[in-house]
Amino acid sequence: MPFTRFICAVIVVVGVSTSWLSTAAELSGAKEPAFLSAVDTWLDDNDADSLPVLASLARNGNVAARLLLARMEMTDWAPSDYVRGLSRAERLNLFRAESKGSKFRSSWLKVEKSAGNPVAAALLQSAALGVNIDTIRTLYEIGEIEATYHLVVKVAVEGSLQEREELAGIIAANSELAPYLRAFHHSQDTATTGRTALQHMIGMIREVEPASVKLGADSQLENAKVYVEFGFRAGSKAIDFGKDNRFYDALSAWVLNSEEGKPIANLCRRACPGEELTACANIAFGLVGGYYEAIRFDSPLEAIIPQARYLSSIRATGMALRRIALARSEADELPLTKRVVREQSICLAEAVAPAGARSD
Repeated sequence: MPFTRFICAVIVVVGVSTSWLSTAAELSGAKEPAFLSAVDTWLDDNDADSLPVLASLARNGNVAARLLLARMEMTDWAPSDYVRGLSRAERLNLFRAESKGSKFRSSWLKVEKSAGNPVAAALLQSAALGVNIDTIRTLYEIGEIEATYHLVVKVAVEGSLQEREELAGIIAANSELAPYLRAFHHSQDTATTGRTALQHMIGMIREVEPASVKLGADSQLENAKVYVEFGFRAGSKAIDFGKDNRFYDALSAWVLNSEEGKPIANLCRRACPGEELTACANIAFGLVGGYYEAIRFDSPLEAIIPQARYLSSIRATGMALRRIALARSEADELPLTKRVVREQSICLAEAVAPAGARSD
């Protein structure tokens, strides 16, 4: 098990094993054969044959299906052709509950929270505004670590020094979001989220503490920090980051060897076996949007789909492919045209083309 995930697992299993078991018990219907089959089909990246089954189970009272559908809707940031082809009414019919006497459809999380389900209540709070340390702690306790992303970012950006220190005591020092917290916690020491993410990636590869990684100070570092933080999304002009940058190999190594990088790595191993693998990993990382976007390929509900299983799935690879195909810069422009992608990685360009054509 990779170091990051191992640390998180130790915290969860040792500290809150009882809570984890109670969480699983709350999700009635999780062992129903039709539900398990639908989950397998979804992980094979087949929405057309999985989502209607899950929706039917949810309407018939399957709690696991209800929570999973709600989280799927919240976390699907690169929808399949099937979902994109649905009308708004059809999408709501798949993912949400009917509301008697109202044309509006309610999230299954709200329905389950109203029924007294504490897991649904915690998951619903994961999308709430404001600094909320208690919800982060609760989500960690029930094993839904990936659902804390927005809450952790919120504390890092807007929390007080005391709240940041409290959060640092909850999340592991080498967790995937620790670089974000560390950057704001030590902002007076010229730390940035790009710098701390780069230290984290190199630290993981070298198996050393990220804070001990020395980066130096020159134009190569400045380019690397921007690329790691934003990828090709920083603006309409591509970042100057290539094989001549001394951090190039470390970045590719992290993509190809980390647990978090698996969706991109599996895509590149499938599309670009051989000498082009490193280039594919690097440019795909940039097209996804850099480190803080690359770590967002997450299980919608870890009580049902453990993160390790999700990251290794066809679904996660398909999500990465669609995310790359839909890539836009912060200026809402194509960060790289099809021609430029082909110049840097022909095999990646050919893999991306069916998922979303690019034009020069």
